[in-house]
Amino acid sequence: MFKPNRGTVALIDFVNLALGGFLFLSPWIFGFTSDLGRHTSWMAGAAIAILAISSIGELSRSVAISDFFETEEWLTLAIGLWLAVCPWILRFHGDTKAMQVHFVVGLAVSTIAAVELWALRHTPPRERA
Repeated sequence: MFKPNRGTVALIDFVNLALGGFLFLSPWIFGFTSDLGRHTSWMAGAAIAILAISSIGELSRSVAISDFFETEEWLTLAIGLWLAVCPWILRFHGDTKAMQVHFVVGLAVSTIAAVELWALRHTPPRERA
């Protein structure tokens, strides 16, 4: 069973940081034509990156995995789920590049967060440190 420890949490936060950075840069990389697609990429990419950096900073200061870890994962899950559905809600699904990037990054981010939350909930408290 996957048990969250400092090493795996830090690795996953670096993956989230990379995904946030990729999402932030994706309008330039892929040439999004939708203004909403560009703005959503910038805002969500920055939010994911900021959460990952905050979590990495929290890990470096504390001895054990803190309550911030769970809060950060819930926020990341919400952002990821929003990213996966926002092309249809905000109606920029006509920009297929933006739609595909948002959908794939949203699924990746939300899946990672869901797995981490599941592991956190299914690990006894004394084994979390």
